[in-house]
Amino acid sequence: MSCRWLAALAAILTVGCSSLTGLTGAHTVAAACPHPDGVMLIIGAHQDVPAPSLSASQDPRVACLVTSAIRDKKPVWIVAVAGQPQLVQLKLVNGTGSLAQQDSPWVSQNLQRVEAAVAAARPDSAGADDLAALAVAADAARAAGAPHAWLVLLDSGLDDRGVLDFTVPGVLAAVPSEVASQLKGDGDLPPLRGFTVVLAGLGYTSSPQVLPSAKWRGNITAIWAAVTAAAGAAVEVIPVPVQGPSVRTGEPVKQVRLPAVQPFTPVIGRTFVLDGESAARFRPDSTAFADPATAARALARFARWLAADPARHARLVGTTADVGPMAGQVRLSVRRADRARTELVALGASFVQISVTGVGSDFPQFKTDRSS
Repeated sequence: MSCRWLAALAAILTVGCSSLTGLTGAHTVAAACPHPDGVMLIIGAHQDVPAPSLSASQDPRVACLVTSAIRDKKPVWIVAVAGQPQLVQLKLVNGTGSLAQQDSPWVSQNLQRVEAAVAAARPDSAGADDLAALAVAADAARAAGAPHAWLVLLDSGLDDRGVLDFTVPGVLAAVPSEVASQLKGDGDLPPLRGFTVVLAGLGYTSSPQVLPSAKWRGNITAIWAAVTAAAGAAVEVIPVPVQGPSVRTGEPVKQVRLPAVQPFTPVIGRTFVLDGESAARFRPDSTAFADPATAARALARFARWLAADPARHARLVGTTADVGPMAGQVRLSVRRADRARTELVALGASFVQISVTGVGSDFPQFKTDRSS
């Protein structure tokens, strides 16, 4: 259900999360694993991005895809993202036995080999070019007789070279459909028809690259969804936060400058809507913030405003996606509003200054959102 919640500072403050289902040609990966024709892992094993991993704590659905391919005896490959992407050859064991033997030793052994190869991958050239890596992956899959493989991009998406260079001023904030149209019109898109492209953890970075806000992470993902869809691929999105340090490498990557954030000031009688592009959004069907640290920073301004005058009041109105019975939506939305109140109190506001209510998906600012 949706991550939205509304709140008021005698005004109303609205915080929410519109998931990535609205991206051009994209939808979130379902819980059940498909049976891919093959899996190509395109991994950002370079500076300024969290080290790639198949561990369940980061991308459990990616691990599920790889395991499914192994069990079905389909090929698995790796492409390491760099200025000049490289195909990493894997030596997997040819298993024996029926496909029903899901816990066969050869399945676990092959999964461990893939995990080890992902962890060991390093760039052999400077920079990052995910679009070029997608082209390498597609060519390799076709050559191996898997024209309908799944291409899983595990990277920040912040290319610093190639035709989709995010270090160029204005690219990060560009309209996704316009970026895709220009690249397609210029003939710069790789042929991806027949493939499914999975976008996992886009927009998440590691030091020294500054982490983009939720708004810009959403736009990065939207740009990649539009570009890969324009290239002919079916597009899936895994909006799971990816964190941690990058791999150790001497190959540099240029940092992307983020657009300046315009501050806002709480005002009595004003309604604030912090939607799915805001830092204070919730995880799907949950009362947990998607990124607790950035959520706290986003709410601190409102907490300080309340703490400055005990007579001030905020009304928090929780909301959700239009999924499931309305009674369940309302219960979750109330719990989300209460979670926001707890955070505001922890940041210095008084409990008695804040009232909470929940409306589920029944609110004026509702946007179609059926997955979070």
